[in-house]
Amino acid sequence: MKAATLHQIKKELETSSPQRILSLLMRIIKSKTENKELVSYLLFDEDNLSGYIADLKEDVTELLNDIKYLAPYQAKRSLRKALKFITKYAKYTGVKETEAELLMHFCKIMQTQGLASGSNKIANNIYAKQIEKIEKLVPALHEELRFDFKEELVNLKKSIKTNYYY
Repeated sequence: MKAATLHQIKKELETSSPQRILSLLMRIIKSKTENKELVSYLLFDEDNLSGYIADLKEDVTELLNDIKYLAPYQAKRSLRKALKFITKYAKYTGVKETEAELLMHFCKIMQTQGLASGSNKIANNIYAKQIEKIEKLVPALHEELRFDFKEELVNLKKSIKTNYYY
């Protein structure tokens, strides 16, 4: 079976009753947790992006608490879990600034936890990849934000240069 095009679906939704649209939406929400999370964001958090980002930063901080005391394999798994969390929730906003800000927060936590200190090669590689990802996101940001992010990136890069032993 071939799915209808977006245009066809939009036309059909325009002619449907509000009750039918509501029942369709509820059915979609029930099918996947990701759909429920997206609709929750759109209904409750879209108007307050800064509050949403602050909540996500707290969650990322909780995910990475005491990670330096874990074995390298467990630390890697925790880092990957936090990155998956960041990618998933930043995608809901549709704004590159959100992902860049969350990744910047992630890197700062890694730096304060001492994970980007050169002792764990896997953590160092993850840290370096996130710095690269932020660098790719920066040109898509507003000029004023771009300047702030570039300054923070310089500080984060300093730890790479001083702590990597290649």
